Amino acid sequence: MIFDSIDNWGTYFDASGIFGKILDTLSSVSVDTANGEYRIHESCYYKVMSYETKLAPTIIESHKKEVDIQVVLKGGEGINIYNNTQVEIIAPYDTKTDCQFYKSIQKPSIDLRLTPGQMAVFFPQDIHGCQYALDSTTETIKKIVIKIDEKLFTR
Repeated sequence: MIFDSIDNWGTYFDASGIFGKILDTLSSVSVDTANGEYRIHESCYYKVMSYETKLAPTIIESHKKEVDIQVVLKGGEGINIYNNTQVEIIAPYDTKTDCQFYKSIQKPSIDLRLTPGQMAVFFPQDIHGCQYALDSTTETIKKIVIKIDEKLFTR
């Protein structure tokens, strides 16, 4: 997992190739961009979405084939990060959606506060639960989630 300012993009990713295109996309998407799914590259696409944060969301997930880069464009969102001993699988991995779903059986290891100007990057081992209201106040947020084929990351 990476949690940092978007200004530090170059610390983690090469600014050329696919990661340069992703950075360009992040620079061009705004709160005025229509909700929907958009393609950047054959191995990379993004979703722009708006939704109401919740006091007690129930979606906790992980992915096997894709890495998520999440950026809030408007508002703020809490994201909980779990290790595999803090959750129980409630829906097995689905290859079509690239998701496995969980329920929490312990408190999360990390509570992130994702606000504009920051990025959270979740790799296949990162179990994450999104949609949490910050400071017990729900709000409608606008967010971009970039999905990248995990194979594009070198080890």
